[in-house]
Amino acid sequence: MYAKTALLAQAGDVVLMDMAPLTHAAQMYISTALILEGEAPGAAEVADHIAPRLRRVPGLLHRYAERAGRPGWQPQQVRAADHVAVLELGGVDAGEGIDVLMREVRRRPPVSPEGAPMWDVLIATGFAPDRWALVLRCHHTQMDGGAITHALDHLFGDGTAAVRRPLLSGALRPELRNLPSAAASILRAARPTSPWPAPKAALNEGAATYAVTGPLDVEHIKQPGATLTQVFAACFALAADSWWPLPGDREVHVVVPMDLREPGEQRALGNHFAPMRLALPAGEADQVLRETGVQMAAWQRPGFRAALDVTIRRITPFPATLALGKRISSGTCCRAVVSSVRSKNPLSFNGSPVLDLVPAAPTFPGHALSCLLWSYQGRARVAFGSHTSMPGVGALPGAWEQALKSIQAGQVPSLG
Repeated sequence: MYAKTALLAQAGDVVLMDMAPLTHAAQMYISTALILEGEAPGAAEVADHIAPRLRRVPGLLHRYAERAGRPGWQPQQVRAADHVAVLELGGVDAGEGIDVLMREVRRRPPVSPEGAPMWDVLIATGFAPDRWALVLRCHHTQMDGGAITHALDHLFGDGTAAVRRPLLSGALRPELRNLPSAAASILRAARPTSPWPAPKAALNEGAATYAVTGPLDVEHIKQPGATLTQVFAACFALAADSWWPLPGDREVHVVVPMDLREPGEQRALGNHFAPMRLALPAGEADQVLRETGVQMAAWQRPGFRAALDVTIRRITPFPATLALGKRISSGTCCRAVVSSVRSKNPLSFNGSPVLDLVPAAPTFPGHALSCLLWSYQGRARVAFGSHTSMPGVGALPGAWEQALKSIQAGQVPSLG
C-alpha cells in the first residue's frame, strides 16, 4: 500500500465528485472494453488474476472522502472479488454487438461495495460470436484517462514501475517565462461561451446517450504538420457544425484536457490535467484544421506543460482553483470535452491477446458532449457521450468520419 494516512485531494477531484446527481450511476465512469477471443473466464479467475496486481495501482486502493470539511484520499483494504462481476448479454447481431455492449456497460450500476474505491471489472459475453470482453470502469474522480492506461498496463499487461518525480523537480525555476501564459490559459478556460441552439426539451431530458466509431488506423488519421489531437479536434469541429450548426456570430468552445505528466511519469492518485480552451472554428476543412492547429500550437511550447502544472498546484490557492474548476465544469463555459488517450503497451489475459480496445467517455452534467479518441496497437476508436440526451448522438460517428475524409481530401498546409 502506498499511503497509511489520508492524502489531500486536488481541486479537480473535488469538482468532479461534486457533479452528481446523475441519471445513471456509472455516467461519470471512464470505461474501456478489452475485446478478446475464445471462452470467457469466470469472475473468480479474473479476481485471482488482478488481486496481486492491485498494489501496483494506488488509484484503485484509495477512496475519496471528506473529514472535517477537508477532502482527501483514504487508503482502503480492497478485495478484488468485490469489484468483479459478469455481464451476460442475450446475444445480438454481429454488426450491433459493440454498440449493445457499450450501451449496457454505461447502464450497468457500479459493482464496488458502498464506501469502497469506485472501480470495477465486468466480464462481458454474448455481444459477438467467439468474443468476450474485460471492461475496466473507474470513476473519473479516481483517475483520468492517462492514469487509466497505466492501470490497464499493470492489470492486463507487463507494465514496469513508472517514474515518480517530486512536483517541483526541475519545473518552477526554468519555466518562469511560461507562467504568465499558463495562468492566462486557465483563466480563458473559465470564460463563458455561447451554447449550441439546443432545444430546451433535449437539455431537460437527462437520459444519457452514447455512440462509438468502428476501428480506424491511426496512420490514416494523422496529417502532415498536425498532432493526432489537433486532427481529432478539427474533425470534431466539422462534425459538430454539420450535426448542430455552430452559431456563426458567437464563439463556442470546448475543453481539451492536457496531461500534466511527463513521458513515463505516473502520479499516484486523482486527476492530473489542465483544462485548455479551444474555440471551435467553422468553414472549409483545411481552414478548420489550420485554425485548430494555430490555437493549440502554444500548448506544445517547451516547458508550457510544467508551467501549467506549477500554476495549478502550487501558485493558485485551493479556493480559487476550486472556483475555477466549478465554473469550467458548469456547462456555461464548456460545451464539450474533447480528449485523446493512447495505450502504449500490448494487453492480454492469461496469454490471450487483446484484439481491440473500445472506450466510453464519462458524461458530465452540464456538458453537451464528451468525446474521446483512444488509440491502441495502431488502431483507434472515437466515442461520443451526452449527459443530456442530445438528439442524434448516434449520427456523430459518421459525421466525424466524413469530416476526416474532408480533411484528407483537402490540400492541408503544414501547421508546424
